[in-house]
Amino acid sequence: MNDFSPVSALRMAPAPSRVRLDWLAQPVRLAIIGAAIAALLGIVAYPLAYLLKFSLTGADGAFTLDTFGTVLHTPGMFAAAGNSLILVAWVVTLSTLVGTALAWLVARTDVPAKGLVVACAGISFVIPTFITVVAWIFLAAPNSGYLNRLLMDWLGIASPPFDIISFGGLVLIETIHLYPLVFFSVLSALNNVDVSHEQAARILGAGRLRSALTISLPLVLPAILASAILVMLDTLSSFGAPSVIGTMANFSVLTTKLYDLLAFPPQLNLAAAIAVPIVVYTLLCLGVQRLLVGRDDYRTLGGKVTRTQPVALGRWRWPAFAASLAVVFLSAVLPLGGLLVLSLIQVLGMPIDAGNLALSHYRQLFDESFGTFAAFENSMLLALATATLCAGLAVVCAWIVERTRLPGRGLVTVLIMIAYGFPSIAFGVGIMLGYIDAFHGTLTLLLIAYAAKQLPVTFVLVRTALKQISADLEEAARIAGAGWLRTVWDITLPLLRVSVGIGWILVFSLSIRELSMSVLLAQTDTQVMSTVILQLIADGSIEMAAALSVVVVAICLGVMGLVWKIAGRAASLHG
Repeated sequence: MNDFSPVSALRMAPAPSRVRLDWLAQPVRLAIIGAAIAALLGIVAYPLAYLLKFSLTGADGAFTLDTFGTVLHTPGMFAAAGNSLILVAWVVTLSTLVGTALAWLVARTDVPAKGLVVACAGISFVIPTFITVVAWIFLAAPNSGYLNRLLMDWLGIASPPFDIISFGGLVLIETIHLYPLVFFSVLSALNNVDVSHEQAARILGAGRLRSALTISLPLVLPAILASAILVMLDTLSSFGAPSVIGTMANFSVLTTKLYDLLAFPPQLNLAAAIAVPIVVYTLLCLGVQRLLVGRDDYRTLGGKVTRTQPVALGRWRWPAFAASLAVVFLSAVLPLGGLLVLSLIQVLGMPIDAGNLALSHYRQLFDESFGTFAAFENSMLLALATATLCAGLAVVCAWIVERTRLPGRGLVTVLIMIAYGFPSIAFGVGIMLGYIDAFHGTLTLLLIAYAAKQLPVTFVLVRTALKQISADLEEAARIAGAGWLRTVWDITLPLLRVSVGIGWILVFSLSIRELSMSVLLAQTDTQVMSTVILQLIADGSIEMAAALSVVVVAICLGVMGLVWKIAGRAASLHG
């Protein structure tokens, strides 16, 4: 038996009892929880019901199961499904390894430039994937990429060293975009782990690696698994990067095949039928997660927290720093630098020199006659509203799941996560079918879609943090006479502020660059920046699209810095 295993020790201790709900005595709690469940049913269950209906409907409108057979016999469907599974396996593996390792270095060691790693992880996450593709094609296309041409000249080689237009290139783009989901989730979990467990192991003779593997890793296992599932579902439902790379490299994935079915004339029943197996896959992932972590108690955060003492890496400090810089350079500096250069180029294909660089694209972008101000205003309003709504819903829903004995509370988790597993295009169809009559041509339609898809990101972070907070703290507050709302506001929320803040940032970033559902739901008066960027790319104005993308990234970074400070940046970096 491992002397330093906290899981085995915690299993022996009785788990804190769940909070008993006295509905009649707590009308405020009843109203808030009821409103959260009603909102969840409205933004997730209702659209999904429409999609399920269409998956079981034939061309004549009658009930049938033939749609699933038709989908299976669609040319190229099995190859697309195989490509999707291979893509998921590679991206989840690489994102989990990179994100977990970086989170441990930032939260637990004396590696330099922690703030740089955190900032660059945020940058790599906020750059839209369809714009990341443009930047990487500009840099690493096999024949025309500027980076390839530069290295070929410098090294005197005849063939380009990189080929981003390949399946491996798609794996790279998806990985550098999604590893921050694991990084931020594990970072938040590590900051909620009482480091006295690790210090005790070190005092008793455990080395750095052993204490990390037997103490830190088991205690943040829920965060690792939950974020890995998010990466898995996000990769499975990704459309922008697979569409661009797959078209150029001549391969398909499930989402691109689904998009083909929505082209004119749209075959909504077949598109919905493709999405149903993804729902089943999502349920299986949630079942595996519950099986692996549901039997153990991971609560380690009580009323007294020991200040983190960074682990001295010794001779490994600078190699770890070099590895962190490599990830930072590959995931943020290089693509963002490519975007910046692309946004300044006057004539694409000509040498990059002072005569070919100017700010004319930005001047045109900020010209009121260009028409981007309305899209900018819509994007900001939607991102702020979505992030705030998801943060509030995540706190209430996580509390329901982790602190109550409410019958069917497990369905809350299932309902939240299913929406994330749905391909955005298919889910957008469900939103359109369910709410087009009530909210056609309004931002509310987009808000419903954004909130339903992005809620799992904040929910996973908040629920993971809540798992680590002892219920004894809330019970002590209630014994002292505090009501439920006062207890949550004064006790629970302060302990969750880092997780809620990170979730708010991630959802804001996801919302401001959301594309797949926006293409379907946005109308003339509700255009957002992502749809404008896509239109610029379609019109061949790549440099203008890059300039607007730089503006999107700058906005996200500004908001990220502000909220990070409010949420407690020092606490997230040093424990």
